[in-house]
Amino acid sequence: MSNIYSKILFLFLGLFFYIGSYSQSTVSIEVMAIGLHPFTKPNLQVYENALDIDGLFCVEPGLILSYEAFVWENTVSFQFSQSIYADAAGQMAGFTEISFRRLFFHKWRSSLYVAIGPTMTYRKSWEFLDGYVEEGGYTKYGTWQVKPWFIGKLEYDFYVGNHSDIQLGFIYGHEYNTFTASLGYRYWISSKVKHSKGCNCHNKYKKKFKDWFR
Repeated sequence: MSNIYSKILFLFLGLFFYIGSYSQSTVSIEVMAIGLHPFTKPNLQVYENALDIDGLFCVEPGLILSYEAFVWENTVSFQFSQSIYADAAGQMAGFTEISFRRLFFHKWRSSLYVAIGPTMTYRKSWEFLDGYVEEGGYTKYGTWQVKPWFIGKLEYDFYVGNHSDIQLGFIYGHEYNTFTASLGYRYWISSKVKHSKGCNCHNKYKKKFKDWFR
């Protein structure tokens, strides 16, 4: 099974770098800190990192590294993300994701993106923890639990330089029924955009002033 996952991963990576070689692309790093668990929590008893008695908020520090390749101007892109973090039980966890991203708002320095995509989530197995109750969708591989899932994200980007954005994200799906916020930095490897005819543009932000407020 691990060989199949490795082949799929290399296939997607090859596709990303192929797309990236012909279009603008970005890399980013994001920090996660707190997980929000608003839904049913069958394993509240193992939430070692809970900040309240109900386990609504848990300390879940982690990093997300991403590579993004645009396929239509600065509007549509695909992103490969890899994360590692500490889950609600205080154990190592992570996810590998391919997401489809769409810009739906852009005014001056501010941009809003929505993203969704399939992901493979994994964590050190909770089956060894006292009081663990089976959660749907997880498959055990040695000392790890793995679950194919999806991740949705709302992201706000603020332009701070010719190649730099500050990111604020709100993510769902990286962990069982969990939301989390992220703070990050995005660097544009190439800010060159292929615009439609008649556009007097030279990079992703250099537009005529009146275009910013349409």
